[in-house]
Amino acid sequence: MPGLSRRSFHRLLGAGACATACSRGTTLALYNWGDYLAPEVLTRFTAATGIGVTQDYYLAEAELTAKLAGGAAYDVVFPIDYVLERMRKQALLVPLARDKLPGLANLDPQFGPWIAADNQIYAVPYLWGTTGIGYDSDHVEPPTSWKALFDPKYAGKISVIDSKGDVFDQALLAAGMDINSTDKPAIRERVYPMLRAQKDLLRAYDANPARALVSGETWIAQIDSGDLFRAQKQRPSLRYVIPDEGAVLWVDYLAIPASAPMPGVAVRFVDFLLDPEIAALNANELRFATPNLAAITRGLVADAGDPALYPSPETRKKLFASEQWFGQTEAVVDALWLELRSA
Repeated sequence: MPGLSRRSFHRLLGAGACATACSRGTTLALYNWGDYLAPEVLTRFTAATGIGVTQDYYLAEAELTAKLAGGAAYDVVFPIDYVLERMRKQALLVPLARDKLPGLANLDPQFGPWIAADNQIYAVPYLWGTTGIGYDSDHVEPPTSWKALFDPKYAGKISVIDSKGDVFDQALLAAGMDINSTDKPAIRERVYPMLRAQKDLLRAYDANPARALVSGETWIAQIDSGDLFRAQKQRPSLRYVIPDEGAVLWVDYLAIPASAPMPGVAVRFVDFLLDPEIAALNANELRFATPNLAAITRGLVADAGDPALYPSPETRKKLFASEQWFGQTEAVVDALWLELRSA
C-alpha cells in the first residue's frame, strides 16, 4: 500500500530523479517528510538543470532540528511553521535573498515568506493544510466535534497522530480550550485525564492514519487534510471534516540549512518549486493546499474550489496556528506526554 502520509517514513533515495546526475557527483540533498514531493518535480528539476536530487526522511520536527544541530549535510529542508523561530535562534538556517527568488511574486499574500525579527527571509512556504478528522462514512456518522475521538462506541477503531503536539491539540479543542493554552493546572487536571481515558479507546497512536483508514483497521482518526484526500482514492467512503471547535492550520516551509553543502543550488531548487506549474503539479499530486496564488488563478490547481482543502473565510476564522508550548508550559506538556506514552 502506498505511503499516503506526509508523516510516513522511508529510508529511500529519490533515485528516479538522480540516476544520471548522481553518477557525476552533482546532487542536491533534501531532508523531507515522507511522500511529500511529487516524483515528477524531481525529474523535471534534473532535466532542467542536470542536477540530481536525493532525499532522506523524518517523522518528527525533533529529528530535523537534531540532525541540523549536528551539522548534517542537507541542502534544503521542509520545517513546519512553529519550529522556524527556534531554528533561527539556533543559527540552523541561512537568510534568503529576495532578489534570488523571483518566484516569491507568485505567492498568496496570506502565505508570504517567513520573515524574522531581523527583517530577513529564512523560509518560503511550500504547502499548507489543516489537521482535522477523517472517518469512514460506511461506519461513522459525520462527526461535528473532536469529542468523537473520545467516544467509547468507536473503541478500538480510533487513532490519533503519534505526535505530542497533535495529541494535545485535539484534546484541548475537545475540552473547549485554546490549543496554545498556558494554563498548567487545566492541562494537568482537565486535559491529561481525557487523554488517559482516550488511550484505552485507541487502536493506535499512528504516524500514518491514512493507511489504517484505507485498510479498515481504523474508522475515525485525527489526520492531515491532504493525507485523507489521497487515501480517498483507494477507499471512496472516507470523508474529512473540520470540527465545530476548529482545527490547526499549519504551513510547511522550504529552508536552507547553515550546513548546506550547495546553498546556491538550493536557492535554485526553492525558486523552481515557486514556479506556478511546478507548484500545481505538487498540489495536484499530494492533495495539500498550495500557497502559490499564481497557480490557482491560472486554473492549474484541480482542488482549488474544494472548501475542505481551501476553507472558506468563515471556516478560516476557527483555524489556529499551534505554538507547541514553547516556553514554560513546554516542560509540563513534555512530562505529561512521556507519562501518557509509558502508562
